[in-house]
Amino acid sequence: MIETIQTVKSKIEAGESINLELPKNGMLHIEKPLPYICVYRFKNDDPYFAGLLKTQASYLIADAELDISELLKEISISVSEKLNAFLILEMWPVRTAHDAQFGIFCPENKAVATIASLKKGFEKIKKIYPGVSAKVINTKNRQRGDLAPLMNVDESKESGSLIIGIAVPAIYQNTAEEEIYSLFYRRFYSYFSEIIKRAAFEFIRVQTSNPFGHYLMLGKTKLEKVTLNADSLLAGISEEMSFLLRVTPVNGTTEWENFQKNNFTKVPAFNYRLISIDPERKKRELYNIPLEKIKDPTIAYILRDKRLEIEKQLTMLEERNTINFRYIGQSLYGKIEDRVIVAANQILEKFPDQDSSEEITALSCHDFARRAQKELDYYQKEFPETPLCLEIRKDVNGIMVSQSSLLISDQFTLDERRCDALIQHEIATHIVTYCNGRNQPLKQMYAGFSRYDQLQEGLAVLAEYLVKGLSINRMRTLAGRVIAAESMVKGASFIETFNLLRARRFSDYTSYYIAMRIYRGGGLVKDAVYLAGLLDVMDYLKKGRNLETLYTGKFNINHVDMIEELMHRNIVKPPVLPRFLQRDSVRVRLEILRHGIEVTELLE
Repeated sequence: MIETIQTVKSKIEAGESINLELPKNGMLHIEKPLPYICVYRFKNDDPYFAGLLKTQASYLIADAELDISELLKEISISVSEKLNAFLILEMWPVRTAHDAQFGIFCPENKAVATIASLKKGFEKIKKIYPGVSAKVINTKNRQRGDLAPLMNVDESKESGSLIIGIAVPAIYQNTAEEEIYSLFYRRFYSYFSEIIKRAAFEFIRVQTSNPFGHYLMLGKTKLEKVTLNADSLLAGISEEMSFLLRVTPVNGTTEWENFQKNNFTKVPAFNYRLISIDPERKKRELYNIPLEKIKDPTIAYILRDKRLEIEKQLTMLEERNTINFRYIGQSLYGKIEDRVIVAANQILEKFPDQDSSEEITALSCHDFARRAQKELDYYQKEFPETPLCLEIRKDVNGIMVSQSSLLISDQFTLDERRCDALIQHEIATHIVTYCNGRNQPLKQMYAGFSRYDQLQEGLAVLAEYLVKGLSINRMRTLAGRVIAAESMVKGASFIETFNLLRARRFSDYTSYYIAMRIYRGGGLVKDAVYLAGLLDVMDYLKKGRNLETLYTGKFNINHVDMIEELMHRNIVKPPVLPRFLQRDSVRVRLEILRHGIEVTELLE
């Protein structure tokens, strides 16, 4: 132990991380010099309770027979010399049937803010377990009853430390049968992790020379090997699947011509790329990834959520061109919200006709490609490690991005007034967020979190507005996609939805193209997310949130708080921002959005 103590002392003085195995399955883990540590002394090793401590960046787990007092004193003294104080949180499980009370054992009138934070935090667990309570016990004995104190009062003072004991009811476990409620345990340790960090931050804020600006900065800053491996495997399966490419028709143009010839009475017969993967084998690979070993609650949640999405997408590939494809897709992308349907109808009511007020200068696919290439060349310098490319192809409809490639149909034409907007949509949003994600340690940042499409498309449409390229026809198309998706969900056929769109004064081809996207694969409600995402981003900006955060990778609006947490923890790096944000006119329009406007006012 003397050698261990010397090693720990020198590492703390050098500001290095510590990861030491102790006898009998013990572990000392300190990622960075932090003015607190969580301690668990066990008589019978409990991996689930130990897992609660492992959510922290500083913990000591040791066999109760091992004397760790001198080790803790050295840690306390070394850190206190730098930060003026040190907090020791000794924790132990309580397994009394029907007991859901947390016990907080502390000296009277010491670290009042820390104690209050712990009590308030534990009582919030009522949200997931109604019977929870928390009791503060003022006492000199701050350890489990059958153990000796870690330090006496004088030793604690000399080392500059404060010890608080926490008795944790094992409500995540069936005490009688020793079964773990796995789903509840995941939620419990997420709550527990945050409670401890918040309480430690209160101690740091009041008692130390605080170098931390936010409680999330106390979180883990390093990703464990098991986390990186799991992330890599998930990203690999997601990329290999190429879901959207495999559910997008390759004969859309030919079927449009046939649809016209048949006077819009015969349902198009769409063809798709062959599926070169075995969905069943990929599902087996998915569930062989040991996500249960990941102790970081935030990243574990992100990866589990993504695994569920990939499983649904694999099932959809198996069910392509069947009614089951549609139903699974609805569970994947969610119900079309009433607010989105209302906004779509408001847009079509305010702009009932297509805009043909000005003569259109049409650009060919080659004209557009030349302009897009200039933008790609600019970002290639910003992201030298990621090759950016452009292809004109026969097997795509319109234009799309696949990873860092811009794919353009050889039949594609474009109103010149929309050229800049489309470049900022596809390159400055989809490709830039992909490249920023590639620069992050988590591969999900570029492969995409679960349901990332909604924020991605909302952010991309926002770019169109910011560069003054959001037209009436574009807004009508976004609204039309929502109307068509709702029509499909209610059971309408392709031809019924096509005629519904024509009745809302969309051209024959636009009605066909919208319906094709909605009914592809057997029915895909994904296109409703463009307008939903735009509403999300407008609301986000109105709340004064940080636009730059949205460019760090590919995720959904409900993941933003997690991204900000990972940024506080220095896991996610600041992004390279689209250069169009430097335009004065864009800054003016952003300010307008921050004051709040209706979606129908974007064109005014």
